[in-house]
Amino acid sequence: MNTSLRLAAAGAGLMLTAVLAACGMPQAAPGTAPSGSPVIGTVSETPTPAPSVTAAPTAESKAFTFTTEKLSLRYPKEWTVKTDTFPFGTVTAETAAFTDAAGKAVLAVSINSSTYDYAWPVQRTVIESGALPGLASGDWNPPMKYAFYVEEPQSPGGPGAVCTASVLQKVPNDGLGQLRGLPVEGPTPVPSPMPEDQSMPYFIGFELAAEVEKCGSVAGAKAWWASAQGQQAKAVLLSLTAS
Repeated sequence: MNTSLRLAAAGAGLMLTAVLAACGMPQAAPGTAPSGSPVIGTVSETPTPAPSVTAAPTAESKAFTFTTEKLSLRYPKEWTVKTDTFPFGTVTAETAAFTDAAGKAVLAVSINSSTYDYAWPVQRTVIESGALPGLASGDWNPPMKYAFYVEEPQSPGGPGAVCTASVLQKVPNDGLGQLRGLPVEGPTPVPSPMPEDQSMPYFIGFELAAEVEKCGSVAGAKAWWASAQGQQAKAVLLSLTAS
C-alpha cells in the first residue's frame, strides 16, 4: 500500500486503533484481555533514551525482507521465521513470526495488521525508547521510534502486567493510561481532513510473544530487556530498514 496514511498529532504512532481505522482494518474489541500474566510491583523511574544506532549485520544474524512493502530486518541465525500474507480489511497484511532454537515463539513483526488488545486502565513505566535510523528514509512523519514499557492493570479482574515493545511515532508517557501505550482517554479518533504534516505510508507492528510479554514486574521487565533474548529483540527492532 503506497498511499500515505495521515494520523492525528495526538495519536501518531500511539493510537493503534486509530491507525487501523485509518487503514480500514478490523480492530480488536476494547477490553479484550491478553493471555494471563502475573501482577507486577510498583511503577517508578523515567525512560532511558537509547543511543541512535542501527544494528550492524553480523555473521550471527540473517536478513529477512517483506514482500508487500520495502521493509527488511535482521534476526538471530538460530531463530526460525514463518511468514503469512493475507487480506486485512481494505489492505494486504503480512506477518513474520520468529521462534528461537528451542521452537518457542519470541516475537512477530507485521505490516498493516496487529493482534494486540487494548483499553484496560493501567499504570505505565517506559523502560527504554529511542530512534530507528533504518526507517528515517521512509515517509513517516514524525519519524518512527521504538519503546519498551511495562503496564500494570488498575482494575480488579483485568489482565496481569504486560510488557510491550513497539514501533511508533510518539513514545507513550509514564503514569496512568490504557493498555498498549494509549492515554487515559483511550484511542483518539482520526480527524478529517488529516494534518498535512502527519504521515504513515504503512503500519508496522512489533509484538512480543504471549509468554514473553508476561514480565511480571518492572524489575522483571528490566531484567528481561537486559537478557540475551531481550537484547536480541532490541537488535531486531534496531535493524528495521525501509528502502
